[in-house]
Amino acid sequence: MAASRNIPQKKPTIAMVAAEAGVAVSTVSRFLNGHYVSPEVRARLAQVIQRLGYSRSWTARNLSLGRRGSIGVVVDSIEDPWFVQVLLGIEEELAGRDSSLMLASLELLGRYDPARVFEWIRDHRVDGLILAKTQRRDRSILHAASEARLPVVAVAPDEKLADVQVLQCNNVEAGMLLAEHLVDLGHTRIAFAGGPTHSIDSRHRLRGLREGLARRRLRLDPALVYSCGSWELEAGTAFAQSLLGRPLPMTAIVFANDALALGFLRVAHERGIRVPDDVSVAGFDGLPLGTISWPSLTTVAQPIRDMGRVACRRLFEAIAQPGSVEQIQFRMTLVPRESTGTARAVGRPRLQPVPRPGPAATGEPS
Repeated sequence: MAASRNIPQKKPTIAMVAAEAGVAVSTVSRFLNGHYVSPEVRARLAQVIQRLGYSRSWTARNLSLGRRGSIGVVVDSIEDPWFVQVLLGIEEELAGRDSSLMLASLELLGRYDPARVFEWIRDHRVDGLILAKTQRRDRSILHAASEARLPVVAVAPDEKLADVQVLQCNNVEAGMLLAEHLVDLGHTRIAFAGGPTHSIDSRHRLRGLREGLARRRLRLDPALVYSCGSWELEAGTAFAQSLLGRPLPMTAIVFANDALALGFLRVAHERGIRVPDDVSVAGFDGLPLGTISWPSLTTVAQPIRDMGRVACRRLFEAIAQPGSVEQIQFRMTLVPRESTGTARAVGRPRLQPVPRPGPAATGEPS
């Protein structure tokens, strides 16, 4: 008798559920896939499934639908703190689905290499792709996916895309929000430090700042429009090192993203520059790091995790029903913190000299 307890029980199958409930296997399948069955049969199947401890085979289901049971997520680098929040949202949505995730960093070894993504597409290893911050150089990936009829969702693309699902934020409105905030604090000499010159996000945020100032009868001086040339924190650090060697001609600096602003804050703190007393600083995106910086960073926050969740949900909808192309725009939210305050007198000379040339103003158009 004791030996019989060691005999493993047979794993319940869909056929066993059907027999126990007195219905056809196809009825159980309809129930499991969310299709209509009568309330009476639905209740009976739920009881039988619970009693037998049945769990469906996701592998078998995916094979029956001609799917791989995996989606691909592509980004320049997983070290990007913005992308980490997107990925958390994707993971939250995936938790309730019968699919896994494959991740590709296009700059994993320090240089651009999309070969792994092309392998996924060529070998049909994924059912769809989520591309984060796609840019001009990624067009070959989009073309290959289109040729393979592979659904794609692009999150915050840095160029205009017409033939894929797109999720992006209203960056013009975000720039206007910061303009209003800074003018309300008494600032009239406001600078903008942009990201890559080709970036649509950076240009739209600059455009919004200009339009917001114009609404308050103020003009953004072209001499106070700079380019950091990158989105990275290190670019904000380099910008600060070159700028903080002379009296500042502005009372506030708006950076094109939080990472640039955080890099600037680090150098400002090292040089004894008081933020916001000497200069106010603000960014965009709403990265968690901004809440623990000193001072905490004023920002216009994207709903980043929500964007990850929605991107994942939209991708599965596109996998189930191909052909739909939609542009979804999210609003951003002003989050005032300690790094912005009332305007000081312009040109107050308390800054320590630094043996570096000042950055050249770009005067870039919106």
